[in-house]
Amino acid sequence: MVVAATIAAVALAVSACGASGDKKAADGADNTTTTTAVTSTSASGQFGDLKGVCGKGNARVKEGESGKGADKLYIGVATDRSSSIRPGLNKEMWDASVAFTDWCNAAGGIAGLKIEPVELDAALLDVPKAMTEACHSVFAMVGGGWAQDNLQFTGKDDSDFHKCGLVDIPGYAVSPEKADSNGQVQPVPNPGTSVSNTWIRDFAKLYPEQSKKVAIAYAQLPALEVVKEKYAAAVKDLGLDLVAQIPYSAVGMTDWTPLAQQVIGSGAGTLMWVGEAGNVTSALAKLKEQGWKGRALLETNMYDPLLFSQGDAAVDGTVVRMTVHPVEEASKWPATRQYLDLLKQYVPDAKVAPLGIQSMSAWLLFAVSADACAKANGGVIDRTCLLEQAAAQKDWTGGGLHSAQDPARFDEATSSSCSMLMIVKDGKFERLYPKLDGTDDDGGGFHCPANGVTKVPANAGKGVVDPNRKI
Repeated sequence: MVVAATIAAVALAVSACGASGDKKAADGADNTTTTTAVTSTSASGQFGDLKGVCGKGNARVKEGESGKGADKLYIGVATDRSSSIRPGLNKEMWDASVAFTDWCNAAGGIAGLKIEPVELDAALLDVPKAMTEACHSVFAMVGGGWAQDNLQFTGKDDSDFHKCGLVDIPGYAVSPEKADSNGQVQPVPNPGTSVSNTWIRDFAKLYPEQSKKVAIAYAQLPALEVVKEKYAAAVKDLGLDLVAQIPYSAVGMTDWTPLAQQVIGSGAGTLMWVGEAGNVTSALAKLKEQGWKGRALLETNMYDPLLFSQGDAAVDGTVVRMTVHPVEEASKWPATRQYLDLLKQYVPDAKVAPLGIQSMSAWLLFAVSADACAKANGGVIDRTCLLEQAAAQKDWTGGGLHSAQDPARFDEATSSSCSMLMIVKDGKFERLYPKLDGTDDDGGGFHCPANGVTKVPANAGKGVVDPNRKI
């Protein structure tokens, strides 16, 4: 059971933009009090550059799709936060959901319909039970995610996502079965068939000598090998030399010396990592002890205080990719500042992290899409219309929370090329590339080149698709 939970936890850790709590990063944010601004936006229903997200109206849910009742929008939020093995897992997504719904309800709800979030807590190991509750209780699932999200397709009438006719606008999707399924639209797509190479390309431009030879270390699990293969495809696509693919135990190592020696022996100047921040920092500490002069290039899930658990020196110089605005720059991005302010106002003990930002983006996409349905359908909000409206969005930024994304339907979704790079200096995250308003800033501080996506055709056809669904 412990191994199964570890598999799930690590799978979550390497989702497209997932992360654990980020208190250290949050401590570096501009914490200027903006109570007046929060009150004003609550009254107007505006979030970032999205106007009229929430407000008064007379919308209603389509008969037969309302879940617990038609008096409110009952919305399920998938979490694993009660896990005894990984306590608080996905807490940031639940916190963002509570903050959004309280804020939106204060502004009048979605076209007049108040929202009631229903937590679908699978505690890592019991997705079918959480799905059973979803099937009987909610209109839609929004803003959440399960580490073992492939288990929502049980094949049973009362607990299968498709058989229940449910729809989802998730905060993240991790497995190919979920990420490439229908019945859902992701605000930040993570399809199995493509991957951004921009962050690797930009890193290679900044560190041409170190990036010539790349090693990838990955937790030895089938789910994570999918992620490793995506990294490998991008590295090879850019013409870099992938000199080693090094597996390690998903439960971690008591001694990281053998892995460190493999990296050094391969001649790699760059180490990429598939797993969790607590493990990579231990490996990097050992590499520095062994005299390695290379540099780590890490995904967004390493934007985490655990990265500093072996001391600041162990990770100094490490480069981390971001697709959301970092909280260190909250004073520059009104939507990020508003996200932090709403958490402070409605969830005082909130966990701040990129997955929370993605959850907030999912809720905003849901609200905008549901409101559009109500306007188009004489006040009726239904599941199919919701997904159609969500999939029609282009250059979606969640009001300015993250880089531009296209939340397309499952068979048209592709990874965004947009990225920025942060570097760890003196125990803090700082912007590395692109420079704000610099040559490669394609908007919002992100670099979004046209050739920044690598196709991964080997993963095609793995999504669980219901042929009877329209979208």
